[in-house]
Amino acid sequence: MSPRPAVVTGLAAEPALATITLTWDSLGFDPLIDHYRIYAVEGEAAPARPEESSLLAKTVYPRLVHDGLAPAGETWSYRILAVSDGGTRGEPSAPITAASQPSVTATGVPVATIGEFDGRTLEHRFAPSSYSRIPEEHPEALIEYRDGADEPGTAWPYLLPGPGDAWAGRTAYRARWSLTLEAAPADDHDLAVWLVDTTRLGGILRISANGEHVTDLELPAGATRGSREGDATVPGSTLRRCFFEPAIPAGLLQAGENTIELELAEGGWAAWDAVGLYARG
Repeated sequence: MSPRPAVVTGLAAEPALATITLTWDSLGFDPLIDHYRIYAVEGEAAPARPEESSLLAKTVYPRLVHDGLAPAGETWSYRILAVSDGGTRGEPSAPITAASQPSVTATGVPVATIGEFDGRTLEHRFAPSSYSRIPEEHPEALIEYRDGADEPGTAWPYLLPGPGDAWAGRTAYRARWSLTLEAAPADDHDLAVWLVDTTRLGGILRISANGEHVTDLELPAGATRGSREGDATVPGSTLRRCFFEPAIPAGLLQAGENTIELELAEGGWAAWDAVGLYARG
C-alpha cells in the first residue's frame, strides 16, 4: 500500500460572477498523487467528514472552477483530499466557505435591457441558427437598436459577428444601442453583458458610451456551438456561457439620449444572452 497523502493545505477561494475558483498547494510526488477530490455542500457549514454524495469534481491539478452558480450569488463550503497513485486517500483539508459574486441583474435597478437573462438566445432575431441572414440584413456591419421602439426578436440579431468570421466578411461588427435617461446620473451604472457562447477564437468586445471608450472585455474561447444551438440551460449542453458586468462611469452618461456601442473588435462571433444597463441599488 502506498503511503497516505498529506493533508491538502493552502486552500483559497476567489469569488466571481456565477463562479468560485478554488486553488490549493500541490502535494508533490511522495507519494505520487493520482488526483484530488473536491467535496462541496451549499451553505456555510461543511460536514466533519465529506460524503460521496457531495463530491463536486476530481482533478489532477491544484485548481478548480466551480461554475454554473446562480447569478444572484451562492454560498458553498469545500473540503479537498488527495488520492495517491495506489488509491490511498489522505485526510480531508480544513473547510473553506466562499460566496460567488452577485450579479447586478439581482442587486441593481434596471434602466433598460435587451433580451432575458436566462441562458438562451431564442428571443433574439434569427435565432437559433439563421446566422447567414445577419450580413444580408446589416451590410454596413452595424446593428442599431432603440430602447422603447425596437424588440429583440425583430432588431437584435442573436450573434454579433467579428473579424474571424469569413461568412460575415471578416468585419468587426458594431451593435449600437440608444436609450434615454430622464436625468444625468449622480452615480456610476453597471452594464450587464451575458453571452451564451463564443467561438474558439475568443475575442475582444469593445464597449463605449456616448463615443467614449469604457473598456475592452476579453472573451474566453467558447464551444463554437451557439451559432446553431440557442439554449445553454438544456442538460448536457456544451455551450460555454460567460458574464461581464463593467461599470459605466456616471460622467459618460447624460440626460436625454445616450448611446452604448458594443464592437467585436477581435475574434469570432459572440452569441447574446442579454444586455442591460443597471443603476446601483
